[in-house]
Amino acid sequence: MSEIPELNRTGPIEWRLALPDWGRLDTVWERRLPFALWHVGEQALLFHWLDAAVDQGSEKVVLYISDRPSDVRKAVEKATLWPIEIEIVTVPSIQGLDWDDCINHLPRTPALTTEPEAGWGLIKYWHQLEQDWLTTFTEETKSYGIYAAIGRSCEIASDAKLNPPFWLGNHVSIGPGSVIGPGAVVEDGCIVAGMSRLERAHLAAHTYLGPETDLVDSIIHRNNLLNMRHGAYVRGLEGFVASSLQSSGGKPHQQKHASIRDRLRALRLLWRWRNHSKAEGHFQGVDGKQWPCLNSRSIEDRGPWLGLVMKGKLALFGITPREASTLDELPEEWQSILRKAPLGAFSYADVMGAHEPGDMDEALHCVYHATTDEALCRQLFDNWLMDILGN
Repeated sequence: MSEIPELNRTGPIEWRLALPDWGRLDTVWERRLPFALWHVGEQALLFHWLDAAVDQGSEKVVLYISDRPSDVRKAVEKATLWPIEIEIVTVPSIQGLDWDDCINHLPRTPALTTEPEAGWGLIKYWHQLEQDWLTTFTEETKSYGIYAAIGRSCEIASDAKLNPPFWLGNHVSIGPGSVIGPGAVVEDGCIVAGMSRLERAHLAAHTYLGPETDLVDSIIHRNNLLNMRHGAYVRGLEGFVASSLQSSGGKPHQQKHASIRDRLRALRLLWRWRNHSKAEGHFQGVDGKQWPCLNSRSIEDRGPWLGLVMKGKLALFGITPREASTLDELPEEWQSILRKAPLGAFSYADVMGAHEPGDMDEALHCVYHATTDEALCRQLFDNWLMDILGN
């Protein structure tokens, strides 16, 4: 919730708000959510209005909804931060109703006189709302510096540049040499790889943005790109450019078995690292199974797991076994993904130099591995392994 320095306690006790039915205008993006639930900066547009209701002293908000009321109802059920009563009234149309304001603009800004044009007009209008919010938010929080625009548990490379106005959600990773802002919004759980630039851009929650990528006047939602400058909508970006980190849900992925080739590779690694001491004991993994303890997470100490690969009980490449406690500090969605992912003696995180479960970098790479194109990750792993084997 945004901090509002000067609160206006003279608002109506009961505030009647209408949500526009703009589904017919959304002919390009074709989003599942009604416009009032599109994110504007840190949160959905509707939630900015709930902020304003609290700030002005309203005790009850009545929402008149004709566009996908079930989605709004679900969102409101999760709106536990606001100490006000919220009533939802489903109507065929908001036309002709007696309401105080319409949630098609930001609170405390002039009311919209005409609807945006359909298609790109709607997208550009939403994008401008977000740019206006960024400017206002940065001005209101300037006494706190840029840290007010950074969420919880973010990892930002020391040489990354943050140019206000911008907003970073929770559990965001910004790689080295990246430039964020001005006018950039990076939602929760995103990974921005090194040497990337975001300017007047929006990265939807749980998105991986590949290295050396310029995102200007653009939106990436899941693995789709909307470029407002050129009016271009590109569906299905390659995984190394951008991809969703969200789990598809449903049943856990089926555990994979090591191929003959991978078993031979495991044998070669066991021979190469034969002088490393063997670990003793077992630990219980997040899958409930017992796994051999390692002296360390160094790749040279993976001998006990490579023995399982040889026996066909563990894949060579997957998400490495881990204890449940290593997930405790991660977002719930990440925990769910890692609990379901197939296991292996080595992971994509190892390829990227992050070996310790519980470390945010390791978790980010493992979530990416579990949710992106398997063939891409496997190719990178094969190249990494060939370097180790000297092929």
